[in-house]
Amino acid sequence: MDDVQRIKSIWDKLVMAVEDMRYLLDRGYKRESAVNFVASRYVLDRMGRSILYRCVYSSEDARKIKEKAASPDELKGSRVAVDGFNVLNTLQSFINGKLLVLCDDGVVRDVSEVHGEFRPTSMTEELIRLVVRTLKELEVANVVFYYESQISKSGETSALTRRILKEEGVDGLVETEKCVDSALIRDKRIVVTSDSVVLHRADKFFDLAGYIILREKSSNLISLRNV
Repeated sequence: MDDVQRIKSIWDKLVMAVEDMRYLLDRGYKRESAVNFVASRYVLDRMGRSILYRCVYSSEDARKIKEKAASPDELKGSRVAVDGFNVLNTLQSFINGKLLVLCDDGVVRDVSEVHGEFRPTSMTEELIRLVVRTLKELEVANVVFYYESQISKSGETSALTRRILKEEGVDGLVETEKCVDSALIRDKRIVVTSDSVVLHRADKFFDLAGYIILREKSSNLISLRNV
């Protein structure tokens, strides 16, 4: 049984856990404490805990992030900054059939807990091209891709992205940074990421991976929207 099937098999229990988690967050409980309490109460496994931790928000936090979300139309003529590995990891989970969640803040996240790493595959070039072509369709004026310099293959991934930008005729740059989070905020562009830490600090963001995944009507996506 894969992660998608497993979560669907405990859906009723997960719904109750999500409701309890929101209740605690709305009353000021720390995220870690709330996750530990709720996960223990409902005997949730690693994946269930990850959903609570990464996808459930207080009403106030969810509202604040949703208010920062740019619509597809707002990207026309805009300058955007892409959190490269964040977007690629989410799309890689999508094509690999891994569990994706439409979270309380309206952002699609993978919950496979792949952080601080990226594993290039035979699909990497195709995924980068998909990202660049989607930005082109949305008629962005200019794009900067940021990749973490300390992650393996960041140099090769950056070079590949530069080539694809040129081939697709999209005006853009590719940079490697030690701290991508700070670079994304520093530029004062529309930020393309699903990283909640960045979203709390950004003025405006667009969930490009989520936009692509929702457009494709992915079967490995579950939604907390009506929970």
